Amino acid sequence: MGLFGGRKKKTEEIRAAKATYYRERYKQLYEQYRKMRPTTLSKEFKLYKQKDLQHRSWFEKLCSVAGKILKVDMGGNTKQKIESALIFAGSTVTPSDVFALSVLTIIAFSIIGIVVVVLGVTPMALLFILMGGIGLAYYFIIYPSIMAKEFRINASSQVVLAVLYMVISMRISPNLERALRFAAANVSGELAWDMRRLLWSIEMGGYTSANAALTDYISKWKQDNSEFAESLRLIRDSQLEPPDRAETMLDESLNIILDGTKTRMKHYAQELNTPVMVIHMMGIIMPVMGSVMAPLAAVFLADMISPWHLIAMYNIALPLFIVWFINTILKKRPSTFSQVDISAHPDVPKKGCFNIGKGSKKYSIPVLPLSILVLFVLAFIPVLFFSSNMQTLIPDKEMGDACNFFGSEVENCSFISMAMSMLITLGISMSLALYFFLTNYQKMGIQSTVEDTEMEFEVALFQFGNRISGGVPTELALENSIQDVKDLKIAGLFSRALMNIRNLGMTFREAFFNEQYGAIHYYPSHLVKNIMYMIIDIAQKGVKYASESMLIISRYLKNIRETQEYLRDILSESVSSMNFQAYMLTPMITGLVVAMAQIIINVLSILGSRLKAMTAGGELGMGEALMDSSILGSGGSSIAPAVFQLIIGTYLIEIIIILAIFITKITHGDNKTMQWYLAGKILIISVIIYFMVALGSSMMFGDLIAQSVQNII
Repeated sequence: MGLFGGRKKKTEEIRAAKATYYRERYKQLYEQYRKMRPTTLSKEFKLYKQKDLQHRSWFEKLCSVAGKILKVDMGGNTKQKIESALIFAGSTVTPSDVFALSVLTIIAFSIIGIVVVVLGVTPMALLFILMGGIGLAYYFIIYPSIMAKEFRINASSQVVLAVLYMVISMRISPNLERALRFAAANVSGELAWDMRRLLWSIEMGGYTSANAALTDYISKWKQDNSEFAESLRLIRDSQLEPPDRAETMLDESLNIILDGTKTRMKHYAQELNTPVMVIHMMGIIMPVMGSVMAPLAAVFLADMISPWHLIAMYNIALPLFIVWFINTILKKRPSTFSQVDISAHPDVPKKGCFNIGKGSKKYSIPVLPLSILVLFVLAFIPVLFFSSNMQTLIPDKEMGDACNFFGSEVENCSFISMAMSMLITLGISMSLALYFFLTNYQKMGIQSTVEDTEMEFEVALFQFGNRISGGVPTELALENSIQDVKDLKIAGLFSRALMNIRNLGMTFREAFFNEQYGAIHYYPSHLVKNIMYMIIDIAQKGVKYASESMLIISRYLKNIRETQEYLRDILSESVSSMNFQAYMLTPMITGLVVAMAQIIINVLSILGSRLKAMTAGGELGMGEALMDSSILGSGGSSIAPAVFQLIIGTYLIEIIIILAIFITKITHGDNKTMQWYLAGKILIISVIIYFMVALGSSMMFGDLIAQSVQNII
């Protein structure tokens, strides 16, 4: 027994040693496999993790902290909605973290309220604090849905290009995973991260195949973008069909996403009439009507109305309401097309700068000092004036009183103070406009060039494909196609490539993608770069495949361009209305209101002070009754005309910037360069109109009305 027992023990030791050996060997093989994996996979994983680690929003950070402090779990539909929204947006927080943040918010505001009560502040303040805490907690509960909507809008701007890239890839090689990888590598923004996350799930075994992964992805987008989901379904099913049927399905998938985009945008343009009217009424007409009444209220209710009330209404509450309303409208905007990325262009100026010179003599000039200089030049004299004439900011200053204008006494001080106040508004607006314009006008030129290049690319590609399809050698076909498109900007792309082939002996690939001399570096368009890279890849399989792919891609690009032109046409009416509001209507109305306010405040102040004097002298029996009934308040105004102008002028600047952002986002999506460039242009024109209308109206009617009042009294 001892003999057999020893043998058994030895056998177990051998098995254990073998198990240890295989475990170690498996680890070694796994490490080798991990190191040998394609670089695209590690790139996707790095991009995926960068999104998680570096781009976490403030909400996600707060939720993570709150989840560590407090554990709160709630069930029901609310939890399911929050969880689905967080999953759709790819957030790492949990519903429990969101609930914890809401509860901690209520607790924090309750503590603040108790402290306020202990300090002896009125109970009304406690009520407002508690209401603010409850409102903020509710906002945190619904914020995951807001995140999901923003993610959907940002991702949807790339869906057309994603379908285009997948269709092109499937026509070349009916491999679904390759098509997904090609689309994920070439699109950008939220959709790129979303598709890379899907690819990473396939690689990690979350799905058995790309077909199963795409089926799940289609279900995810089915409710929010049915056209995108249907296009993906056709692409998925095309791999199981015969070649002729597969090509038809791929063409149909791109037509569906383009037609769907047209239909959605058409309905959106039709629905824009009401929001534009609401913005016009709530943002311009009603505030202006209110500002007409403000001078009367400032005189008749001088003890109740102060400048801070108007500041809170015009410079804080109204702009916030308009921003909220505009964001609500923009969330309904259908997906259109991605933005042109010019970050890789060698001539793009640094942030906050503009370039002068070219080549080695190119210099970056910071814009902020220039903007501050403009503000200083325009506001310096008004600041000196008001520092020596503080009485002009006193509400009951009369129109005809004299003031010190740099050492000399001048009459009609009210008009002088109004002009000085307008110079301050002009200085603020011109400094902002200069900063917006100078930091973006060169970027706009580059962006326009890249857009023109992309629009012309379809023609150049079609001509090049035609030349190659005739059996002409690549170099000769490239030369002939240059002659066909010699009047277009895109001809330079082919000219540089041909020069590289002839003078530097480069291959067709190197002529376009050489790190130092490649022609594609001078045309930094992702669309052109990705398509040329794909065509050169296809050319390795044969000239026939390359020419066929060029003709197919050119047809697809033509369809996309026609869709873009159609969208601009259907939005033109709404955009024209908003441009008229921003450039002309708003500055003219606000300018007239400021002039009227100056006249009304001064006239009513004169009437009130004269009635006081007449009552004190016993000259007017009814005067005492009038003053006792407070018909003219205390005889003065609570707001000086110069201060009122500053409030309305600031409101004008705010509303112009908001309208510029709204116009840009409707027509071109989230294009920051165009947005601030347009804001600078509109500010320059509209504030000059406002300045001329307000000052001209005050000069024309101010003295005339004042003299009439003096004569009557």
